[in-house]
Amino acid sequence: MTSHPQVDRPDLDALFADLAHPNPHLQTQAYLAMVEHWPNEALPRLLTLLDQPDVSLRRAAVRGLGAFGAVALKPLADLFGASADGTVRASCVKAYAQIASNYPDQRFSSDAMTVLETALSDESPVVSQSAVMALGQVGMQALPLLMAICKGDNIAHVQSAAMALAEIPDPRAEACLREVFEDPTTDPLSRQMVEASLARLSSSR
Repeated sequence: MTSHPQVDRPDLDALFADLAHPNPHLQTQAYLAMVEHWPNEALPRLLTLLDQPDVSLRRAAVRGLGAFGAVALKPLADLFGASADGTVRASCVKAYAQIASNYPDQRFSSDAMTVLETALSDESPVVSQSAVMALGQVGMQALPLLMAICKGDNIAHVQSAAMALAEIPDPRAEACLREVFEDPTTDPLSRQMVEASLARLSSSR
């Protein structure tokens, strides 16, 4: 029995050319076609674009990696660990946020969760703030980390964690927010954000 060639398989180089196009719709079509037709070939090539000075192309690569789901977790963890470039590390973390958003029912691997925890104390504030946002997208699985961040000293992190906790339907999330709100040492700006998060929890019931 002879196998028929896939005549409708798009050219991979053409897809990468479309990914570099400024039109976001064209970019989306390109990376979705990569996932469908060239998963093994496209994933490593997308990883090489995470240090791109062209912000539009770099963001498109991040969104593209997010479309791959769980298979991208390990390659992103390896790249994060190996890279001395803050832009690459931030892009890896942002790709994790995209994966969590696109595949909310997929659990993150222990490798991926370790990367996000490590990224919280990264020397680059962009990496560390991106990690908080990514953990917010991960949601319930990241609850212990988000609670620890919410009780921390970094005001920007506390605010992002408080917003994320308001979206998690677990009594521990609300208890953490109340504890931070009632703590007299909590920064006034953080308290304001925590109060808004508690209000959002109440209204969502």
